[in-house]
Amino acid sequence: MLSRQDDDNGTVNNDGNENKRQGTISSARYNLLSSMVGGGCLSLPLAFHQTGNLLVAPILLIATSVLAQRSILFLVKAGAYSNSSGELGAGNCDDARLTVASRRSDILNNRRGVATYENVARQAFGRRAREFSMALVCACCFFATVGYAVLLRDMLEPIVDSIVKPAGGVGGGPTLARNSAMLIVVLCISPLTTWKNITALKVVGAASMASVFTVGLCVAYRSIECQSGVLGNDGNMRAFPLSMKHLLDAIPLFISSFVCHFNVLPIHNELMCPTSDRVTQWVRTSIWPATLFYYVIGFTGSLFVKCTASGSVQGNILLDFNEDDPLLLLGRLCLAVTITLAFPMLIIPPRDILIRSLAQTRLGRRYLQPDSSNQHALLQCSSLDATADIPRDIAVEFEPLEFSRAADMEEPLMMLENRSTAGIMQDDLAEQSCSYEYFDSASVSSRQVRVDGGGVENTTARKIMAFAVFWSAAGLACSVQSIDVVWDLVGSSFSIMLAFLIPCGAYLKLARRNGFDDHRDGGPGFREWMASRADAWMMILVFVPLMVISTINACYNSFLSKRD
Repeated sequence: MLSRQDDDNGTVNNDGNENKRQGTISSARYNLLSSMVGGGCLSLPLAFHQTGNLLVAPILLIATSVLAQRSILFLVKAGAYSNSSGELGAGNCDDARLTVASRRSDILNNRRGVATYENVARQAFGRRAREFSMALVCACCFFATVGYAVLLRDMLEPIVDSIVKPAGGVGGGPTLARNSAMLIVVLCISPLTTWKNITALKVVGAASMASVFTVGLCVAYRSIECQSGVLGNDGNMRAFPLSMKHLLDAIPLFISSFVCHFNVLPIHNELMCPTSDRVTQWVRTSIWPATLFYYVIGFTGSLFVKCTASGSVQGNILLDFNEDDPLLLLGRLCLAVTITLAFPMLIIPPRDILIRSLAQTRLGRRYLQPDSSNQHALLQCSSLDATADIPRDIAVEFEPLEFSRAADMEEPLMMLENRSTAGIMQDDLAEQSCSYEYFDSASVSSRQVRVDGGGVENTTARKIMAFAVFWSAAGLACSVQSIDVVWDLVGSSFSIMLAFLIPCGAYLKLARRNGFDDHRDGGPGFREWMASRADAWMMILVFVPLMVISTINACYNSFLSKRD
């Protein structure tokens, strides 16, 4: 934990930087990409084939990427608008004055953010929404972990079967040898799920991206080779969907490829100098490279239908290649690496949610207590002065309208909207690692007695919760023959709520509650504010009926179509 105190010479010493923002745009980009790009991209060739790889599929891909980018920014802004007084636990202190002091101090001291997905939902829609959002994030991450474990077992299948011959008649699916190999990999990667924050996984994210890029190259090479220089034969190139049913089947595949929102706020909480320009740069440079990669693997993979006996491609394009293909073996190994390195990104969000939930129970209050060395960091309520936190020689400019008053700001994440001011401030902060050597008694707030964004630091709790979530998912995967039913239902309902409906709804609710400067009504800032609200409403009006239709279609595919 961060502790600062004056020495005999009156200077300020740092005893640690654990509570500082240490994430760069590069680390944030890798972590967001590794949360988003994974085994799901292997279903995009099927989506491109079903919807028309020449026209409709690229349009759907680009539209989904634009909407995903907007929803991420809405979630970040909603995190800024959410009131942190419910997390600070100030006792008898005035919550508003505490919030003002801590927010302004965070700007100067580059302190890690505390925004969480469930707290945004609670501030926007109430306590029930908090509980629902916690269950939603946990369910999405848990079932994604189960699916990735099953996919990992499938990728290791040729290697395992060459060592331990399966019993006669056993096809794909769980066997003792296959499950054992999968569990060995789970055991090896388990320590990474106990790391304190996501920024520490930057190297892991970079390795995951290199592996999945190699998989994409293998798919593209074999698909182009399949064409033998002749495009357009055998109906493998089309502009429009095969049918409306195929369009409905493919839409959840596009949507699920961009779901990473459960890690957006944790990554942003650790991003240094989270100005408007830097946040936008981080999101854009994550979404558009992923979109380009999705297009390449989706388009080229859809061309492989020419070389399949069925005239279509499977949900996992690698299953359409010959098992003795050496390039396929390389692709399988790289995908196994990608899946393995993606596990920590899926385990950390539900792990931290469970810890924060436990911290609010009687058992948690008894055992999850701050270290005695940090007791001196508790606030002295009488020392707060909201007007004395920012030195007079430091000018901080906030985004027009959305942060019309510095006192209404949760974190300094969307300030400095215009490029000229942002460039000056960004250069100054980046060169100094965004750390001002300034300290006041109010800056050491009760955020220091929290669990990684909402509770108390406790290494043992992280290990217990991480292993509980990870190994229960791996244990369930050992008995799962196929994860198709779960993917359909999660992709058509949970993903839409998590990635689009809750972020947009929370932004609309909290932005309206925050208000704006009446003196700027009718100005450029006001028009931008209204345009953002219109975008959020448009996304809600589109995704609510789409979620209903897609869920009905997924239920039909999973339960009724097999009876026809």
